[in-house]
Amino acid sequence: MAELIRRLPGAVLRNCLLLTGEFAAIWLLQGPEGAWIPVLLAVFVLGAAVPHGTDAEFVARTSVALLAVAVAVAGGITWDRHTLHDRGREEQAIVIERTVVEDGSTTAPSLRLRTEAGRDLPGPVAKDLPVGARLKVTVDPDGPAWSVGGRPDGPRWPALGTGALILLQTVLVGRISLRRHRA
Repeated sequence: MAELIRRLPGAVLRNCLLLTGEFAAIWLLQGPEGAWIPVLLAVFVLGAAVPHGTDAEFVARTSVALLAVAVAVAGGITWDRHTLHDRGREEQAIVIERTVVEDGSTTAPSLRLRTEAGRDLPGPVAKDLPVGARLKVTVDPDGPAWSVGGRPDGPRWPALGTGALILLQTVLVGRISLRRHRA
């Protein structure tokens, strides 16, 4: 029992460090133009490093790292949907540029949009509409979040999924941190 109590602060510290890194990643990934690859790679490396000082093997470290990436992605989606649900404003957007993106063997159209108020929306849209076409978008007046279509419903299911991933990650990090060392 004394050994378990001695390891408890390390387990709490590891979990808090990982949650802090994930929150920072969610904050950096706001909106469709976030730097997804470097941020998620950093979260993966942090997740793999958090079990340092334990007997965690490759599979356990990789599991923690993949859960950390999943929490960051799910949290980013939840945050954007929550923002658009609470503060989103429906507007009309106009297609200002249409390009064709070649993806190996196929081609796909990519659109750039501008709202009637003159705001350019970051990130391409994968729809096939001609230049000058109008479509409904929901934008956050105070930030980069936006989506095609009307105002989304409350993010109940994405939030529950993010919470379940955080709980699973907390249990896994706690289990790794609190288990006995092999002799």
